[in-house]
Amino acid sequence: MDISQETKEGETGVSQLEHVMTEKDVTPVQNEDEPQTPYQLGWRTILAVLTLSMANVCAALSNTTNTTIKFQVATVARSPSDAALASWIANGNFLLSLAMGPIFGSVSDRLGKKWFLVGGASLGVIGSMISGSAHKITDIIGGNILTGIANAGCIVSISCIQEIMPNKLRPWAMGVSQAMASAFVILGTFIAAAFVQHNIGGAGGWRWAYYFNGIIYGFTAVAIGLTYFPPRPQLGRHRAFKDILTNVDFIGIMLMAGSFTALIIGVTWGGTTYPWNSGRIIATLTMGCVGLVLFGLYEAFVKEGILDRRLFSESMNFPILLFVCTIDGILLLGVNVALSQEIFDLFTQDAVKIAVMLTPYLALSTFGCIPAGWIMAATKSYKTLLVAALLWCSLFTGLMGLITPERKSWAYAFSALFGAGTAVTTTIPVTALALSIPSFLIGTAATVSMSCRALGGIVGITLFTAIYDNKYASYVGPEIANNSKAPVQKVESARAWKYMWITLACLIAANGVAACFLKSVKRMMNEHVESALEHNNVREKQLE
Repeated sequence: MDISQETKEGETGVSQLEHVMTEKDVTPVQNEDEPQTPYQLGWRTILAVLTLSMANVCAALSNTTNTTIKFQVATVARSPSDAALASWIANGNFLLSLAMGPIFGSVSDRLGKKWFLVGGASLGVIGSMISGSAHKITDIIGGNILTGIANAGCIVSISCIQEIMPNKLRPWAMGVSQAMASAFVILGTFIAAAFVQHNIGGAGGWRWAYYFNGIIYGFTAVAIGLTYFPPRPQLGRHRAFKDILTNVDFIGIMLMAGSFTALIIGVTWGGTTYPWNSGRIIATLTMGCVGLVLFGLYEAFVKEGILDRRLFSESMNFPILLFVCTIDGILLLGVNVALSQEIFDLFTQDAVKIAVMLTPYLALSTFGCIPAGWIMAATKSYKTLLVAALLWCSLFTGLMGLITPERKSWAYAFSALFGAGTAVTTTIPVTALALSIPSFLIGTAATVSMSCRALGGIVGITLFTAIYDNKYASYVGPEIANNSKAPVQKVESARAWKYMWITLACLIAANGVAACFLKSVKRMMNEHVESALEHNNVREKQLE
């Protein structure tokens, strides 16, 4: 073999090695003990954090319209079968967020995240307008399905916010972002209640709750388009568009989303639309279980599936935190709907008074986000804080089972106390998760975790509704329970809600036990910046 041939083969080998290194063998740089870098935060990063946080706001704010579901049903329901679809007003949104989130996250890790955010927020405007102008429950659900797709794009912002900050400051940034989202949830809850109470726009007033959300979506799309200009992602800097798409696990994503969809439909319809022993319910639940088994087998043999093996390379934090996020979704999203409905049943049907009763829970959850982030950033530790917060939430959600129509003050106190715990469970898990995986997969990891949270919300709403409906029907009889015009029997309703809170307390306690097995991320809390926005050498290197 002559020298020229050896040279060519050597060059080919180097080229092939570079190609492989681009996608498969990149070292998780945030795990290195990096020296101090010249990178300094400036106004571009701070402004981007605020506008990206608005995308997080949009995803959270869309849940506030769920506090007016009873008013929506009262306005547009034409038959008992329409009323039976009420749970899909919330679940339609969550289900699409669950299904589309991993797709957007995986592709955005390779193509870039900006236009998923802008496009998602723009679609949110359309979905909100459709829901707000609807005259049938199915139209409201259709609009919320579009909003769910929009939120799948918006939650990509969770990874963007962390990418543009030095690793050690990520808890601060996430605390600010989650506090903004929670503050807007409070604002949106009161605005929705005021619209209902004063019948703004007619037909129950709830329509303008959707229109308000649409305005926020529109503002967010424009703001992100003008302020967020990241470098191309590491996984997509040296690859053709076709090669990038071939590395997205669409089959795994569809298997996972389809299986969860079948399970959620079966659980939602079981005992309400159809009996639990009907062929439809049995077939749907069986399909969901079989699909999950096939998903697990498929992912076990795929090197770069949606559950990319590199996500597990550092520790078992990733699967544990996914479980934590799922139960947290039950706590945050499920309780937000269930608590407002319990207040409606036991204390008041005045929309503004319902919002007032929700305020202690929402306010403590909001104001605790920044201190939670500060503690993690200052101590570079999170496990003890997270476990304590989960056990705290378990205690006070369990005590919520003692609420009766005569114990209104207890509802204020207990909801406020477990609301303080949710500030930690909202901020810490997603930050710890991003520090536990290779930084170039943060979009995939963050959106999978948000999908798990959406799944938790769906399971929570479905589970809580099933528990309450079955218990309430057993106390007052199916004829009264299924008659939407019949007044609520408050004592029996309180007894039925008690079982929901006990179930939730047990789930959160199990979550606290699981969190005990998490590993430290102190070594990863360094100066590394994955996606630099400030104009300096760090950004120039990433732009090459």
